[in-house]
Amino acid sequence: MPTLTQEPPNKAVQPLFIGLQSYTEAQSEQFYGRDDEIDRLTNLVKANTLTIVFGKSGTGKTSLLNAGVFPRLRKDYCLPFRIRLEFSDDSPDLVTQIKNTLSAEIDKYGFKVESYPSTQTLWEYFHQEQLWKSVTPILIFDQFEEIFTLGKKSQRFGAKELADFWEELADLIENSIPEKLKDHFLNQKEEVTFNYKAQKVKTLFSFREEFLPEFESITAKIPSIKYSRFRLMPMNGDQAYQVITKTWKEKIYASEAHKIVGFFASEQEKDLPYEALEIEPSLLSQVCSFIDRERLLQGMDKMSAEFLNKYPKDIILSSIYYEVLTESNAAIIGNSQSIDKPSVSAEKPVNEFIEDKLITDEGYRTKYVLSVQDEKIKPGIEVLKAKYFVRDDGKSVELTHDVLTPLIKRDREARRKSLAMAIAKRKATRRAVYIVGLALTAAVVIWYLTANEAIQKKKQAEKEYAALEQKLKKDSASLASLEDSIKVKQKNLKNIGQERGATEDGSGGTNGDTSISRVTDTIQDLLLQKGILTVRQTELENEKSALESSIAKKNKEIDDFINYQRRLDSANIDAKRSIRFLQERLRDNLAALEATTNRYNNMVKFHNDYIVQVSKKDLVEEEDTTSDMLYDTNSLHINLQYASVKKGQSKAPKNLRIYLIPDNGSNKNIIRDAKTYEMYCNELNLDKAKGRKIARFKDGAYKFYDVPPGKYLVKICTYYGGYYTYTRKRSGNDIVSWEAAPPVQ
Repeated sequence: MPTLTQEPPNKAVQPLFIGLQSYTEAQSEQFYGRDDEIDRLTNLVKANTLTIVFGKSGTGKTSLLNAGVFPRLRKDYCLPFRIRLEFSDDSPDLVTQIKNTLSAEIDKYGFKVESYPSTQTLWEYFHQEQLWKSVTPILIFDQFEEIFTLGKKSQRFGAKELADFWEELADLIENSIPEKLKDHFLNQKEEVTFNYKAQKVKTLFSFREEFLPEFESITAKIPSIKYSRFRLMPMNGDQAYQVITKTWKEKIYASEAHKIVGFFASEQEKDLPYEALEIEPSLLSQVCSFIDRERLLQGMDKMSAEFLNKYPKDIILSSIYYEVLTESNAAIIGNSQSIDKPSVSAEKPVNEFIEDKLITDEGYRTKYVLSVQDEKIKPGIEVLKAKYFVRDDGKSVELTHDVLTPLIKRDREARRKSLAMAIAKRKATRRAVYIVGLALTAAVVIWYLTANEAIQKKKQAEKEYAALEQKLKKDSASLASLEDSIKVKQKNLKNIGQERGATEDGSGGTNGDTSISRVTDTIQDLLLQKGILTVRQTELENEKSALESSIAKKNKEIDDFINYQRRLDSANIDAKRSIRFLQERLRDNLAALEATTNRYNNMVKFHNDYIVQVSKKDLVEEEDTTSDMLYDTNSLHINLQYASVKKGQSKAPKNLRIYLIPDNGSNKNIIRDAKTYEMYCNELNLDKAKGRKIARFKDGAYKFYDVPPGKYLVKICTYYGGYYTYTRKRSGNDIVSWEAAPPVQ
């Protein structure tokens, strides 16, 4: 079966569809099916200061702007600047990124300007520069939802920088004099050399429609957001038909094009007109690119809808994705033969790289800056770039399209679930070992308590055994005598039985002839059967007449059955193909499971080594009594005990591991996970907490030294241990008494 990793027989002949790539401005002549949307959006941009474009992921917003709207705007003396903001730690501030894009585009098209945007505000620059008297600049922010998915969560771009960015954009869009310039422009008008009242620039925001509520929240700052809006919908059947026929031109018949459009309709949509269908452009392009490659692989000139029968509809995209991943992983493993084979895992490094680095926890794509640590993954990234699944700007990589993110997120969750199950299994094993250890300890204690009593009873048992042995010998002799007596009686009984049998005799009986009554009964039965057969003959004649009248109907049913059988055979062929594909997927998953198990074993070893190292470190700190005297002035002392209904209270052991974790935003997730009751703590997670402290056991109490005022979580790592919340309001030493295993809160 051909796969995407194969090359067409003639490498110079490439598929006509571009798959997951967005159309560029240079490809505007090959961008079909969106003429009406191009006209409406272009007119909105020209008529309004601000336009927002939103739509679902995969509807083709970037392609519509690049290949549709940009060329139209240029014809009307407009200069579009496509801006994609970056949120890396080393990226410039957001306003500087806009200015850098302006400068680069001006040089790219060879415009002569008096100045480039520098330290002045954007509002000042667009009013001062003479170029914008004859050319209308249009700032187009593509994929602008990233300001919410990446910008808000970035420590590099805090609330203040985002606020400054929105303020500068608001001044530019609403043509408001910046606050810091109002005195200069309003009170010293003679020094103003340009008309600052005229609007010089247009702006467009393009983003995914689920982020529309986020934009509604800034309408008070930028009222223009409410007025000019354009929602990009999926293509309908007529538009998809145009894309297919205009792209393949003479390489496809009209009937085959209709079959491909019908491929995207569900069973409920089969009878709907084309204009009522909804088809995602990204899926259309990907599927058509897939079958176009199949056409080239088979050396066929004409396109056939039969190529779609190779795979079920719902797994074509995943089939393409997994094939590319297979090739990417193979590139890394092959490259490792000559580099550092032992350090390159034999599992699926590209899958993990995409799942962990190129999408956020919520499932949105993000950029990732490559470093020297990613050197081994680069051969796989080059394959992804060649297949247009990722792109890079020289320093970072990202997915080419959002359409892949649900699939990637699903695989990542499955991988993490498998890892979590393995960890849970490990914990269960540890608990079982702990319980067995307790059982063995209890057995030893019981043996020790009963050992002395058993020694005393042994001598008494030996005496009783000797007496019992003598009695047994006497009983054995009596039993032998009884058996001899029984044998004699059995022999006598046998002789008596033989004598009695010789005196007995037998006699025979007589048989009668066949009676007349039996013959009479036979004749009556025959007469009765004859009557029954006569009635049955009449019924059969009636049935024959009815059967003859339905022959035509039965013949039609047979023809229908033959047609149904043919369709069933075709469905069976498709099902067998699906089964083969799923079997291949199962083999891959089993291989991934084995690799994950190996990785898990390595993680366990690392964890055990880590605990040993930390334990040694804590042991050294406990021996440092000098530091105790120096810092035991502003501390928290904890008296721990185990509570028991029968025995009262007992002191907790001195080897417990107890954490003091500041309750702040940076430790939010760690504290949430720590608020569970478990047999053992997750030390690897707790040790990541910022500002965490580990208690030292001194003078019968656990102590945390130099604890500043604030709110804390105290996590006790003991058998089924829990946690306490602790708030320190003053300086000095605090002494508390807690149970080592508190009740569930």
